[in-house]
Amino acid sequence: MSRIETVYAVSDPQPSVDASVRQLAQRLDKSLNDLVTIFEQAGEQLWTVEPASHTVTPVPSAPHRWTPLFGRRDDQGTRYVASALLMVSFQKRIE
Repeated sequence: MSRIETVYAVSDPQPSVDASVRQLAQRLDKSLNDLVTIFEQAGEQLWTVEPASHTVTPVPSAPHRWTPLFGRRDDQGTRYVASALLMVSFQKRIE
């Protein structure tokens, strides 16, 4: 018997596409490792991991003005958020 789980991950807004994809990859790795551990403890094994969707979305950042209290300066620019959806299949371990 097979079981399919959906894994969704998203990065924080990052200053570059590369940084957002790197953070997304780290989050996906952790989520998948945790999921595999749970299913292995239940006597199941990983069967397949298939991408369902992925994207990098540009997000305009709000302008920040210099303020003595917070020490911010004008920091306009685009940030990037990466996201992915994976379909993960498990099946009962055949011994």
